[in-house]
Amino acid sequence: MELKSMPARSSRPPGRADAGASATSGHRDVLLALSWYYPEIHRGVARFARDHAWHVTFDFDDPIPKHWNGDGVLTLLGVQQDLWRRLRKWNVPIVDLAESCPDIPLPRVTMDNAEIARMAAEYFLDRGYRQFAFVHRWELGVSRRRREHFRAAIESRGFRCSVLSWQQERRQRADTREQRQRWLVRRLSELPKPLAVFARDNEAVEVLEACFAGGLVVPDQVAVLGVDNTELVCDCLRVPLSSIDNNLEQVGYEGAVLLERLIRGETAPASPLYVPPAGIVERRSTDSLATDHPQVAVALRFIRDNADRQIGMIDIVKQVAMSRSGLEKAFREHYVRAPMEELRQTRLARAKKLLRETDEKVAAISQLVGFQTPQNLCRIFRRQLGVTPKQYRTARQAPRRRSSRVPEPGLSDPSPDYS
Repeated sequence: MELKSMPARSSRPPGRADAGASATSGHRDVLLALSWYYPEIHRGVARFARDHAWHVTFDFDDPIPKHWNGDGVLTLLGVQQDLWRRLRKWNVPIVDLAESCPDIPLPRVTMDNAEIARMAAEYFLDRGYRQFAFVHRWELGVSRRRREHFRAAIESRGFRCSVLSWQQERRQRADTREQRQRWLVRRLSELPKPLAVFARDNEAVEVLEACFAGGLVVPDQVAVLGVDNTELVCDCLRVPLSSIDNNLEQVGYEGAVLLERLIRGETAPASPLYVPPAGIVERRSTDSLATDHPQVAVALRFIRDNADRQIGMIDIVKQVAMSRSGLEKAFREHYVRAPMEELRQTRLARAKKLLRETDEKVAAISQLVGFQTPQNLCRIFRRQLGVTPKQYRTARQAPRRRSSRVPEPGLSDPSPDYS
């Protein structure tokens, strides 16, 4: 999508009369106008503001104060059309922190919903699931994007993903929590088990409640993964909810970086900047393995608990009352991978997590996850992913870090641009 450059602020009111002086002095008056409040976004903006002489105006009751007169706006557009109708009158740079309204030509910094969906799919696939569902309440841009990429990732591995969309299936029913629960109980009961369900935190809570109402056991029959990692929601449930941390604090920070550049007169980027998710916070709602074979389940649990140790097939067989050939046959029939392949995949997943989230050296990571030597780790990475551990780390960490510095006025900026 082509994004338009911001017009010169002298072209029409309202706007800051002394914008030129403000741009050279470094002081900024910035408006934070959110259609839905995320404290993580606010923290990211505040982190940037403290270091760059920003005064940030934020009002819960009136997101756009009538007499505000500042330098730029950070917004999060959603379904509230009135917010954009009021914002568009301002003759200042505006950065949107969401992609719910892609047709509005604004520079954007937002969470990477495609990567969030792929992360969810990879997580469930790595745990052996073969039945999947995506649940969402409304057909909004963010939900559709996640749905499309989650389903594509599942189908690329030869499996089917059911889509449960309340907006498409509600018909004449009232949009109440009671009606949605009846619908979810019926739809979830119809799907084969064990089932892996992916939804936003709010919808994921309704999925959990429907499972409780319908007698479906979480996570053994239905594993549920959310998005947002709202701790006050996820931790206060009968079965605490696993959720993807979508890195909203970094979204707020990177949005502030871009707004500062635009206020200084730089051209708007040609495409959105997507901030990758920070990772999955695991809780009880996904603490299961997708198999109905008791010995396979025991073997899988042993692998998960001991993957960082020097274990092999002999050690795994000792945990079950089966021969090696019998256990391998049970894995072929009741799971997606052989035992030793599962051991390698478990170690690989942990190595990827450490590469994404820490600065540990590759040699140390190889020891921590059970590969023992960096050569073993590199060989597995090249075979499974086609890249080295260092290349994987660079690709996954760079998008978070590359725009975190703003050059001082008058100095050249050697950092990568936003395009």
